[in-house]
Amino acid sequence: MRQTVLFVDDNPVILKTIEAAFAKEEYDVLLAGSGEEALRLVREDTPQIIVSDLRMPGMNGLEFLHQARQKNHFFVGMIFTAYLDIDSIMSAVSEEAVWRYITKPWQDSRELVMAVRNGFQYHEAMAFRRQAEEQLQRAERLTALGHLVAGIAHQFNNIDAGILGYVQMALLHKDLPDEVRAQLEQVRVFTRRGTEIVRELTTFSDQSAQWGFSHGSLTDTAIEALSFCRKEIDAAGIQLETEFREKCYTVLNFGLAKQLIMNLIRNACHATLGKESRTVRIETGSQDDNVFVRVTDNGCGIPSKYLPKIFDPFFTTKGAQAAPGSPQAEISGVGLGLSLSQTVAQAHRGVISVQSAPDKGSCFTFSLPGA
Repeated sequence: MRQTVLFVDDNPVILKTIEAAFAKEEYDVLLAGSGEEALRLVREDTPQIIVSDLRMPGMNGLEFLHQARQKNHFFVGMIFTAYLDIDSIMSAVSEEAVWRYITKPWQDSRELVMAVRNGFQYHEAMAFRRQAEEQLQRAERLTALGHLVAGIAHQFNNIDAGILGYVQMALLHKDLPDEVRAQLEQVRVFTRRGTEIVRELTTFSDQSAQWGFSHGSLTDTAIEALSFCRKEIDAAGIQLETEFREKCYTVLNFGLAKQLIMNLIRNACHATLGKESRTVRIETGSQDDNVFVRVTDNGCGIPSKYLPKIFDPFFTTKGAQAAPGSPQAEISGVGLGLSLSQTVAQAHRGVISVQSAPDKGSCFTFSLPGA
């Protein structure tokens, strides 16, 4: 990720000095002569560090930083000032938008460079902390859902078993009209689908401790998952690209990993609906100490505002939550596929990462420790 710092000062000499000080640094440096100009740069880019003069004509530094915070909440804000007004300085630092202050003129440009470097370290630490908090919150939500599901899954399984039993007994009658027999077969199909959904839901419960893991090939698992989706892919006219590497060995639960990969493949197929040329690429490989399976499509992509939510239970970008009139709006979904997949990935000490852009497609990668 690019490291970008924005400096704001109404004195062009100061900006020239800053530009020279950072000429040999590997940061992307943005310069603005006013708060209004700086806000435009904040809208066009996403600087992680913003350093603004405190006193400027028109919009002052604090006003600018507050407005910038509304557009990009997570930047690290700093001010520099030539005024030795301790009360103003302390008031500015106590503001939410400001992390620290720098006096000017600085005696050595390295002082400013070091302050910016520390700012990037602080930004990285805060990003890691937010990520950890989000993972903890998600784990707590999944745990709560798991307790709920564990309590009702047994009851639903009993109901499904009863329905299937009576349907099977009814089908034993040889004098059933063909229409009635066909309808009973449909009841059996839908009841079995209900049983499968309950089984998927129990992934959230404490039964995950009973999962069996063994040494196996992630490539073989991906090939098996693809075989279950191949008829659907061919019937839809989707161009399939594969690149399977040998020796992608790991410790895994074959059935759960296969289901995870099938979810990614089917989501990719759904995402390409409406495209003149539909392409799905599946590949396996290894990187460092991990092995991975990657599913890429050229489909509708995912809006950035939805990316933090796609692994939440019951959140979906299909059906009613898809863009009105889009092909994805015609697909029904309960929003469990990716949430279940992420839970399975975590049980494998792995993770699912995603890169996506609207109208350009998505790339989902399931990576886990190699063996």
